[in-house]
Amino acid sequence: MINWYFKHPLLIDYFVGSVISGLLFGLYHFDVIKLPESTSSISTITDLSTISLTLAGFVLTLLTVLITFKTGAKLPNGQDNEAVPLFDLFFSTHLYFQTTDLLKGCIKSLIFIAVLGFSLKLLLPERLAIYVFFSNVLGLVIIATTLFRSLMILTRIINLQKENET
Repeated sequence: MINWYFKHPLLIDYFVGSVISGLLFGLYHFDVIKLPESTSSISTITDLSTISLTLAGFVLTLLTVLITFKTGAKLPNGQDNEAVPLFDLFFSTHLYFQTTDLLKGCIKSLIFIAVLGFSLKLLLPERLAIYVFFSNVLGLVIIATTLFRSLMILTRIINLQKENET
């Protein structure tokens, strides 16, 4: 299941976020829920955009650290792989490239949410500001799933390091 998610993470994240936003819009349309004041939604979108940019910086740092470690890794020559540490073997497999691709996707997604949020705040007319709530829901889902995906990647790397020590 996790491998399937890792094959199409952005598609799944945005699909889930859109479905949740759409369901909430339907509930709003049929007067089941009331939306918060537009000033509250505008304040929230600013916070979500700032959080998104901050998280993008952290993920970029993680990606930079991985690339730096790869530079100093001893890559196997194909003959005696037992002498090469397991973590160094990671850098010569498809998992390293999958990990860097996933992290790049995280950064792109977080930057998109930040740009979307700030753009809506700057360009959306006041009469439509109440609908920013649905963008906030989408942004919150994307941030949460991106953070979760980054934690899953870190967990896999830590597990690989644990295997190397035993």
